[in-house]
Amino acid sequence: MWRFRSAALRERTSTCYHRAKVSSNANAPHSNGKRFQHDLALQLDYYMSPQFCGVASAIVNGSYSSKGIDLTVLPTCPVGEEQASVRTYLDANPSVVGMGTVEQNIFIPTLQAKPDLKCTAVAAMFGESPLCIASLNELSSDSGIGTHEDTVDIMRRILDSDKAVASPRSSKINDLLSNKYEGIQAYTTTEVPTLRRALDGKDPIVTRLEGLNGAKLGYSQVLFAADECLQDDRRAIIEAFCEATCDGWEHVIRNPKEAVEMVKEAQKMLGLDDESNDHWHPSDDFMLEMTEKCGDYVKGTFEGDRYGVIDKKRWDEANGWLLQGKSEGEIDGFGLDAAVWQPSQQLLSGNNLARSILSKAKSSAECFQKLHGRKPSLAVVTVGDLERYKQGDRRREIYSTASESWFNKTAAGEANGFVVKEIRLNSSATTDELLSQIYTLRDFDGIQVMWPMPDHIDTARVYSAINFQQDVDGIHYIGQTEIGNENAYPPVTPAATVALLDEFDVEVKGKRVLVIGRSPIVGSPIAHMMREMGAAVTVAHNQVPLETLKEIVGEAEVIISCAGMPGAIKAEWINGAVVVNVGTTFDEVKDSLVSDFDGDIEKNASRFSPVPGGIGPLSLPILLNNVAKAAWDGMGTAGSVLSNGWELETAKLRKKYHFDSYKEALDAAKKVDKLSTVMDHHANMQFTHKCVDGVDLELEFFTFEAKQITQKDYDAAQAVDMILSANQVKMSRYSYELDEKSIAQYPASPRGSSKLLRCEANGNVAYHGNFSKSFASMVRGCHLVFNDSRVLDARLFVKDGSGSNVELMILDLGSIDVEGTCVGTPLQAMIRSSEVKAGDVFQEFQGKGEIEVVEVKGIWEEDEKSDGNGTECFVRIKSNDSVEDYLASAGSVPIPPYLSRESQETDKEAYNNTYAENAGSVAAPTAGLHFTEAVLNEIGEKNCSYLSLHVGAGTFKPVMVDDARDHEMHAESFAVSVRELKRIIAALKEKKPLIVVGTTSSRTLESLYWCGAKRVQGLDNSSSNNLFLGQFDWVPLKAMAGRSVSRVAALEALVEGLGDDDIVAGSTALMISPPNYEFMVVDHLVTNFHAPDSTLMLLVAAFMKDGTGSKIRQIYENAQKNSYRFLSYGDVCMFSRPGS
Repeated sequence: MWRFRSAALRERTSTCYHRAKVSSNANAPHSNGKRFQHDLALQLDYYMSPQFCGVASAIVNGSYSSKGIDLTVLPTCPVGEEQASVRTYLDANPSVVGMGTVEQNIFIPTLQAKPDLKCTAVAAMFGESPLCIASLNELSSDSGIGTHEDTVDIMRRILDSDKAVASPRSSKINDLLSNKYEGIQAYTTTEVPTLRRALDGKDPIVTRLEGLNGAKLGYSQVLFAADECLQDDRRAIIEAFCEATCDGWEHVIRNPKEAVEMVKEAQKMLGLDDESNDHWHPSDDFMLEMTEKCGDYVKGTFEGDRYGVIDKKRWDEANGWLLQGKSEGEIDGFGLDAAVWQPSQQLLSGNNLARSILSKAKSSAECFQKLHGRKPSLAVVTVGDLERYKQGDRRREIYSTASESWFNKTAAGEANGFVVKEIRLNSSATTDELLSQIYTLRDFDGIQVMWPMPDHIDTARVYSAINFQQDVDGIHYIGQTEIGNENAYPPVTPAATVALLDEFDVEVKGKRVLVIGRSPIVGSPIAHMMREMGAAVTVAHNQVPLETLKEIVGEAEVIISCAGMPGAIKAEWINGAVVVNVGTTFDEVKDSLVSDFDGDIEKNASRFSPVPGGIGPLSLPILLNNVAKAAWDGMGTAGSVLSNGWELETAKLRKKYHFDSYKEALDAAKKVDKLSTVMDHHANMQFTHKCVDGVDLELEFFTFEAKQITQKDYDAAQAVDMILSANQVKMSRYSYELDEKSIAQYPASPRGSSKLLRCEANGNVAYHGNFSKSFASMVRGCHLVFNDSRVLDARLFVKDGSGSNVELMILDLGSIDVEGTCVGTPLQAMIRSSEVKAGDVFQEFQGKGEIEVVEVKGIWEEDEKSDGNGTECFVRIKSNDSVEDYLASAGSVPIPPYLSRESQETDKEAYNNTYAENAGSVAAPTAGLHFTEAVLNEIGEKNCSYLSLHVGAGTFKPVMVDDARDHEMHAESFAVSVRELKRIIAALKEKKPLIVVGTTSSRTLESLYWCGAKRVQGLDNSSSNNLFLGQFDWVPLKAMAGRSVSRVAALEALVEGLGDDDIVAGSTALMISPPNYEFMVVDHLVTNFHAPDSTLMLLVAAFMKDGTGSKIRQIYENAQKNSYRFLSYGDVCMFSRPGS
């Protein structure tokens, strides 16, 4: 029987709105050719401030009015209620176009929970979330974080901690400065600049939330519209609103000081209430800094020819994190209409491709640093002042941010995990001086010498001095590829050209390709690459007559212009070709980049790369990507060895393990094969026999498709080290001296009067004399999980052929149907005799039928002092009764063998839990023996969930090997209803601490987590009623995902698509032991005192993060001194996980 619970219902309250009408600026330009005149209501998700500069600019400049939009700005609503506010307003004003702004991390969960709000995102003002944690000191694991009330759940998920607590926004700075919280949720655009001023110019410690522990929060200041407004002519109104807003942002980015005044003017025009808070610094310089920071986030939305564009791939990636556990179909495009505000398909836009390449370069750099303890490094050498760098600062201001600007590689490198040293020599430096500088840079992974160099420099000598392994700017590319070096780094701009053509599926094979320009770093390598790609290439240069140039431009199917000469080519010469604008020049009069073409490219080209927004954004990401590759290649030379002993070779990881015998080596290979199967990434293995010196097992990982070492290879190597490392899990460390007088022969009477030992997360221990009087008050506000498996009378006494009495113990009932007939169900059993063979027949002691041995497995050992306590075998009982009924009539209570006594009638009740229901155990989940109906009632049914793990006799098997990793765990069957699992998930979402009663319940929940994690990572397609987790399956899963799969997401993956009455079931051989296992689900553990040589000691030690065994030994030894009773009928402990 499975317990059912009713769902709680929540009511939504309605809100009454007033509105502020925007009046047009009398001096603003107006269009006499308006396509429409329509009311549009806008709900901002905060007070009018620099984060809405684009809106302010469009209001003050009359841009909305000029496009036929009468704008109404609604009053600021409660946080998180923006969608509901728009919906409520439109219900009362159905003819109005309704729009709003909100962060994707709020918008998507709200829409998923309340689809009746019926709204869709169309654009975004910020390319990513500016959310962060600001603190005065480094945060500890116990730090309290003051958090916005609408993002508490997300913060707790990111931090995997309940330390994030809701706090008022208005006083957050003072709360931090007064040490009320150790950190606060903040915005890099607002609170961080305010804090710096409060700290007299000292920067607070800032931890960005985007990317922290895998978090993907997505876009910020998302512009959304009510669904019905995306129909008919109102769709054009929304597009016009986006255009006016993004034009406003362009004005802001180019004129930030003017934008500050526009915000002030817009505040006056709207006449809305202002917020009273402490995170706005009352100064114009603060407003200017905030405006510039917001502008940088807006730049992250530029694509093609406009700001505000949402990239569906990036949107879906954030959705995947925000809606973790949902299927790909549920995530795909959820909440987004990307077609409203997109650049023309005629454009070959490079911004999103650049962001993707930069993200990969950053990830590669972070992985490199993690493995090698240093960042990839680049040295940039410039001689004299480069003409194109004179406008570098202005180009950065209007086109890029510090983290992605070609014109500040030091800052860009630092932001993306690289060390960049920029070296500037004066224009009079000689060739020898430049060479001397280059020779000092041997320790850098990459070297870039900026061109052009002064005429007196011998460029051939300079370029020859750069080792091709450091040549991240690709000056040696053509020569290296000609001699067959496929690993040569391509020049940055040519590589960007090829990447852009590939991204938009522009085929050059067999096409007439014209390359205009022949510089050694751009034009010539591009022509070389195009030839290698099968194009018919023509190269034009400044000595080609104008008429000839006109002719070959008209004949070309693909034109790649690298001249860097504005207006050198007439757009009217183009005859439907694809045009890639490589050469660009900054026009100070136009305050803009311009291409080599004069005229309307759009009219004459079939497709073309825009300026800006085409090739330019790709240059820095490709350069850093080359540097990252150079760093890996540099460490990957033959013979270099990582700190974990793995040897790096070209595109391979290799390591040898030594064993004393072939058997040990084969056992290790089997373990590697199992974890490789879980990861779907297998190792090459080679055995080398060294006679009396044993056997070497050499393992090799590589990724065939990538033809280089990938993160998957490093994950696999880490997983192998966990199970094969020389650091043994010595069982002797987790043992203790158990006085026989401490073993409880009988349960406490009455039930629940046992003692309780409480061990806090900080290690403090308290002793309580009566469990029933102490426990319920300790667990208020928590959710408890119990194992409701019921013990059957699995011990039988039989007569052998000579008439001697022999014990027969059923070892496992969890894997069979106990309601099936005995004759049709082979049973795993132990017969306490060493002389048992297949075909032997035993008579049940009470004359209830014959029992035949059908298969002998081997010796059964219950303790390390014996040479075997019996024979493990399979038997068949010759009876038509069900297994459950037969054992009830013929069997006796299977109390543990260490009690050294016969079971008694009182054991029938005492050795089962009061809530036991699902028959299938041959040993009790003893942590539950302390719970009475009265204690359960005091805890409350709503605070309890139940699952079943059927305990086998393997629980009695001691660890009899030196290295506990070599102990073979017996698989045990588990089952939990979807309804109960959903109750556990709900408790986790409510941030209730999870108290798990018993090691069996703990193993089940931890196993369910890893089964769910496999599913989230796409590594398991088995049904939810046929799950399996091997002894070390968690190792590769941890290596691949760490803690990036939350416990909620993992459990939700198991119940997805199932009804409440369905069952999630399977079996687990999970072994939990220190020092590597980290509990993923359990916060607090209730369990008895365990035998010194048991795997349960290892589980508790792992829970306590006790890598040496010293903590648990001390606790147990002190408990004995305080007269606590041990083992199945003994007293009980409650442990809190350190850091929980």
